[in-house]
Amino acid sequence: MKTILLTILLMTSALFSTAQNAAFGPKEKLTFEIYYAFVTGAKMSLETRALTYNGKQILHVKAFGKTVGLVDKIYKISEDYQSWFDPENKCLPYKSLEDVHEGSSYNRKITVEFDHQNNAINSTKSGAHTVKPNCYDIVSAAYYLRTMDLSKLYKGQIISVNTWFGEEEWPLQVKYIDTETLKMGKLGKIKCYKFVPVVEVSGVFTDKDALKLWISADDNKIPVRAQMSLLVGSAKVDLISYENLANPSGFVK
Repeated sequence: MKTILLTILLMTSALFSTAQNAAFGPKEKLTFEIYYAFVTGAKMSLETRALTYNGKQILHVKAFGKTVGLVDKIYKISEDYQSWFDPENKCLPYKSLEDVHEGSSYNRKITVEFDHQNNAINSTKSGAHTVKPNCYDIVSAAYYLRTMDLSKLYKGQIISVNTWFGEEEWPLQVKYIDTETLKMGKLGKIKCYKFVPVVEVSGVFTDKDALKLWISADDNKIPVRAQMSLLVGSAKVDLISYENLANPSGFVK
């Protein structure tokens, strides 16, 4: 499956919160399992921590995923996406890291520095580029979207954030569908907002609505489930545990 599942979850995870920017803080940890059909194929986590960067207090987020079990024996994959951003300034990033290893021969490691004053980025792979104002990496974009006010969204509304990902600039877009209550095993039931990312139909997805995402309808707005219909089968990403949420959880046993 290569990087598609972790990438998509980052593209659309933790989408919205209240305008008070209180949906997340340091030490938050979300853990997920990724299933191919009925097989657990990978695990991933999203972790935040506070640190000092160039003399300023910021947040560092690490998104790490790797294959497990039979899938890991057949084709090992590990993906590490990190972002250093300012939570008090629209979560604008200072730096991002992408470190991906697939099988025994494919490796990719790219660091990107952001210069928001001059609307520019510098990639260790492709060099300097001019970008549109307020450009995000894929991780900081997800956390920035958590600061948005969801209460006034209408069905079918599309929200877009400009990002630098895959060595190019492109808009991260999601469309709001409706609310739905999910049963999440030991975690319990939870009311969620349902979204469809606006992605191009390619050789991976069966149609334009093949990817769906559910976000908790509480003050944390954490990703709960992502579901994908693929040409080679189906896949699902489920939240299995959470730690140090900024607000009371919306799960009900």
